[in-house]
Amino acid sequence: MRLLTVIFVILSGPVFGQFNTYQSVNTPFGARNAALGGRVISLADGDLMQFVHNPSVLDSVGIGAAALTYSPYFAGIHGFQGSYNHSFKKIGGMAIAISYMDYGDFTQTAANGDEEGEFTADDLMIVVGKSHHIGSFSLGANLKYARSGIAGYGSSMLLGDFGGIYRAPGTDWTIGIVFKNFGVVFDQYTDSGLNVPFDVQIGTSIKPEHMPFRFSISAYNLTEQELYFQDETDVSTSRSVEIADRFLRHITVGTELIISDGLQFLLGYNHLRRQELKVNDNGYGAGFSFGLKLAIKQFEIRYSHATYHSAGGTDFFTLQTNINSFKKVL
Repeated sequence: MRLLTVIFVILSGPVFGQFNTYQSVNTPFGARNAALGGRVISLADGDLMQFVHNPSVLDSVGIGAAALTYSPYFAGIHGFQGSYNHSFKKIGGMAIAISYMDYGDFTQTAANGDEEGEFTADDLMIVVGKSHHIGSFSLGANLKYARSGIAGYGSSMLLGDFGGIYRAPGTDWTIGIVFKNFGVVFDQYTDSGLNVPFDVQIGTSIKPEHMPFRFSISAYNLTEQELYFQDETDVSTSRSVEIADRFLRHITVGTELIISDGLQFLLGYNHLRRQELKVNDNGYGAGFSFGLKLAIKQFEIRYSHATYHSAGGTDFFTLQTNINSFKKVL
């Protein structure tokens, strides 16, 4: 049962239509993104975890910022993420992030069912990011090494992201675009071929001047066409409903209720996740997510919960601070 869960987590996200791709690199990075649907690329307000989704937002992150995320998944699977933004003498600010997914121990059996021992499975991703600010625009790039291993077999890739952010002058409105996960495959599990999970994503975030809300909408899987599948036994729907469903499978939406700088509530929706993981046309909350931000002195604490299916969902806990702020206190 746990092995099936491992496959589900690795392939979670935009799995259908490109089922043989390396989808573990597309899991949400940080509690905030998970709470807003998992694909937000247009938030450029000092959240360090966001650079993994769009490297151009690094120009808004303070030097010395550090963040950690812990995610307890299903069936004893655990995810760990960490990131840090450092300034180097010759090249300036640069961020590094590490993501590790531990799928636990499994019982290895022969074809007849006899136990032969145990094996483990895990995923590792290392990201290095850099951005450059030009007027109202910011450009950035990530270099990523991704490795996946199970029972002594492994797969690895070298990937890159190139992104941009536009900030509308005098407003809290940003537009982001990312060319994500282009690169090469080094090793493969089988000889059948493994594709890099290339994607183009576009998103925008806006906070109206006299409203305590920030709204984010993101379009992803723009390189994929076949995200809509209908079994022959399904009840047929009207053409207009089908068109709307096809469109919404490329969209995530999220909002943040900003009570103050230290207190925010978040809500998000991922339509593709809901449609893929609902049971007998009942979603049981799949696709919805929510979260909370609480700032206490030098620390920002974020929590989010993303519902995947009737069995429940995943929690994300993120702690961010700035190491340089402690030097000022001392």
